[in-house]
Amino acid sequence: MIAAGGKHIEFRDVLESPRNQLGICSDELVVKLCRMSQFSDRRSRLWLMRTLAVALSLTPLIVVELIFRSIETPVEEALDRDPLVDLSQLKPLFERNEGASGECWEIPESRLNFFRPDSFLAEKPAGLRRIFVLGGSTVQGRPYAIETAFSTWLRLRLEANQPQTRFEVVNCGGISYASYRVAKILDEVLEHKPDAIVIYTGHNEFLEDREYAEVREMGALRRSVATVAGEIATVRWIRRALLEPPPQQRLMPGEVDARLDHRGGLDRYHRDEQWKTGVERHFELTLQRMVQRVHAAGVPLVLCVPASDLVRTPPFKVEPPADSSDQSRRELADLWERARDVDISEADRIQAAEDCLAIDPKHAGAHYLLGRNLFERGEANAARSHLTSARDHDVCPLRATASIMRSVANVATEQQIPLIMTPELLDQRDWLGQRRPDGIPDPGFFVDHLHPSVSGHQRIGEAIADALVAMDWVRQGDDESDRRYAELVEQQMSGLKPGYFARGRQRLEGLRQWAAGRTGQELSDLPPSAP
Repeated sequence: MIAAGGKHIEFRDVLESPRNQLGICSDELVVKLCRMSQFSDRRSRLWLMRTLAVALSLTPLIVVELIFRSIETPVEEALDRDPLVDLSQLKPLFERNEGASGECWEIPESRLNFFRPDSFLAEKPAGLRRIFVLGGSTVQGRPYAIETAFSTWLRLRLEANQPQTRFEVVNCGGISYASYRVAKILDEVLEHKPDAIVIYTGHNEFLEDREYAEVREMGALRRSVATVAGEIATVRWIRRALLEPPPQQRLMPGEVDARLDHRGGLDRYHRDEQWKTGVERHFELTLQRMVQRVHAAGVPLVLCVPASDLVRTPPFKVEPPADSSDQSRRELADLWERARDVDISEADRIQAAEDCLAIDPKHAGAHYLLGRNLFERGEANAARSHLTSARDHDVCPLRATASIMRSVANVATEQQIPLIMTPELLDQRDWLGQRRPDGIPDPGFFVDHLHPSVSGHQRIGEAIADALVAMDWVRQGDDESDRRYAELVEQQMSGLKPGYFARGRQRLEGLRQWAAGRTGQELSDLPPSAP
């Protein structure tokens, strides 16, 4: 069919008509059509030649890419190497020993300065479902112990839901353990064929000295391009061999060497935005690597966003900007002294704190003072902003920052991992104690700046059990499961040894002294306020 003059004409009609509708004879039309066909053939051959030329020019690159892919270390094997810190001195957490019930893996006595005793049989009994819980001292249940940690309440909730199944939850919470140390324990745990893993980490990232010269922030476009380029083995090789020197790894000691473990440790903390950003970026990279390792092993995973107290915990250290002038420092010091003066009116103190922020928008102390005042007046939205800033701008950051919390949530969302939003889970009441969430974790769910109370641990354990139910990992409880759970909780609490909570309070006092940098100073010289 040929389109001409707005009409569609059958080709055979054109050839059969000596003087057709196009106004030309059939012989002329055949000549034109032949020329058009020859032109089309030449154009097709030209495109074919161009395609072949491009393919031939790319062949060496394709061959090189295939060679590099064949000799490159598989991604899953490379994931256990931290590019920024050298963890070669870290020893395995578990040792194989002969126990009362047979050969078992147990945490040795040499590691009990940082871990609580726990163990599991080397040969897993039939029908047993084993979960490993990894993280820092929150996982361990500090200032108490595993007996009231969320790992215990998780096990009891699962047993109540499915009483015919035996569940085992192995607690791998290490005091002051940051994510890069947790990652090494994860590598070890995966060798024991777990049925599920829970990770709660993020609070201890700023405790140890590391350098982050190689960690830089990049824009979204550059990050996307780098991600695509990183999928090409040839690009990775050129980057490693020619363009980028390997990152300088920091050799880490066999156990945690926190700054605050040394007298005057608080003095080692200063405002350093580049280092802080490096720490936060390192955490994100480490968490991504851990998730990839768990996915490669095909093990169900639950992540927890770390939560901390905002209301009762003032910043641990306040310091003026390093680049401020002497005059600005003096003015800021005078205003801050006035903001803390309990002998003047509250309005004058609030004004002084606002003037502090006008000079230094990252003044953690002024943010806390304003946030606490707003919280006690019931202005939750404004209070939340200031209290969060007080935590995030603390010169001695002993709580997970907003950036770290976002990293956990983002990784879970991107990888479709069940996520426990712990800050929301522990937000049940408003400033008056009424059962109405206000966007600020309830201070009553914490025993200090970040460790949950026993009731807080119970809520976390129950939420993780619910997440495993939603994953179809375990059966939903029946009408009797709540009753069974209440009985198990009662048995667990009544079975605690005498002095259990007294020893926990002693540890809590030691923790307060530790957080003060062992300098004999109070955690804060902010004016006291109602609990």
